Amino acid sequence: MVSNESLLGNHATPSSGTEGGKSTALQEFVALHPSICFVRCQWQDHSGVVRARVVPIEHALSLAANKRTLHVPPCAFQLTVTNDSIPEIDPRGNHRLIPDWSSLRTRPTFDSSYASVMCRVVEHLPSRPEPNWNFCPRRALVTVVEKAEKLLQAEFLVGFEVEFQVMKLSADGSMVPFSRGIGRCAISGQRDPCFAYVEEVVRVLQAAGVGVGAFQTEGDRGQYEIALEPQTAMSAIDELIFVHDTIKSVFARHGLVATMAPRPVESRSQTAGQHMHVSINPPNRESSFLAGILGRLPELCALCLPYDLSYERVQPYLAGHVVAWGSENRAVPIRQIKSGHWEFRCMDATANVYLALAAVLSAGMMGCVREEPLQWPDTGFIEEHYPVNGTPLPRTIEESLERLQDTCHDFQSVMESQVIRHYISVKRAEAPKLQSMAPLAVRHLLTEIF
Repeated sequence: MVSNESLLGNHATPSSGTEGGKSTALQEFVALHPSICFVRCQWQDHSGVVRARVVPIEHALSLAANKRTLHVPPCAFQLTVTNDSIPEIDPRGNHRLIPDWSSLRTRPTFDSSYASVMCRVVEHLPSRPEPNWNFCPRRALVTVVEKAEKLLQAEFLVGFEVEFQVMKLSADGSMVPFSRGIGRCAISGQRDPCFAYVEEVVRVLQAAGVGVGAFQTEGDRGQYEIALEPQTAMSAIDELIFVHDTIKSVFARHGLVATMAPRPVESRSQTAGQHMHVSINPPNRESSFLAGILGRLPELCALCLPYDLSYERVQPYLAGHVVAWGSENRAVPIRQIKSGHWEFRCMDATANVYLALAAVLSAGMMGCVREEPLQWPDTGFIEEHYPVNGTPLPRTIEESLERLQDTCHDFQSVMESQVIRHYISVKRAEAPKLQSMAPLAVRHLLTEIF
């Protein structure tokens, strides 16, 4: 049994250090891709919005050589999805972007003058000499993965299914569905003119080195899915963000809007999730690991389903609606595919997946440390598709935030960060902003961003 002290103790390593070190990775990358002129230094904020500063390649090379630094005003994690500042924002200091050069990507067949890199973000204040990492989801995930692999003596692989719909702007500025092809793997849906753009996306991704497992028509009409090959946790999420941007960028060149938003059109029942596959190897602690996640699933929803629109998917066969799991059962939130391999269906593309996965792995670790029993039946072997009297999942973001507030200390102890508490502050500042908007405007905004 792993001790609580080991779970909560400090496991900082050089890979999650306080400052960026010298790296030759960018120089070697540019040698392979000499057309690169600009580097987009990116991070994902607590509202799930990907933000960036773009620097010329000469500046980026200086960053990699540790000769220069790059920062933004103290707002990297202080903005809502509406671009409003939260009340707790401190105008002093700055947020320094520290590129992780292992995440470098370019699209040689699409926009070869650009590369992108994901960054850790650390706060520096004039009044406090030590750096503050308490906002950074990427840092939290590094800590959790390293701790999980050490304490559980296990390795994790993560993969994603990217579902998206294609929209166009109408004359009045509203978004309406563009593709009408029949979904659910129907070949006839591939004859829709829009499918040629999907093929273009896949070719761009393959040329960029992305592992595409399969792609097909999805949903009812006008929806598509691209399944990505599994990778280590950080690499999988870095690639997911790159894939999202590539899909949107390719369709934008054709005057269209590709969106992964949970439900772009209220009048249509069709929704989009972002199913996350997680596997643990060896799976010798899988029962307690799964029990830890199921026992905390309502609060995990605050991170995996971060907007009220996300909860329109909280129903059977979509995100699920009760705390449950089952072997090859898609009616419940967690489908077990094989021993130690699960599909998390209660997630969509509005999530900060770095933070969501850090919380999922933390919950699993807590289950292992406390040797929590798996009290939920395998719904793959019961008469009903889901437990009739199962514990319901939250139906609003506020309800799930309340659950997360009650247990955030446990998660933060594992992450060795105050990031969950800050996330709750951002989401609670964001809620009234969205509630003050017309419902259609909120749906339009999330469709545009995600």
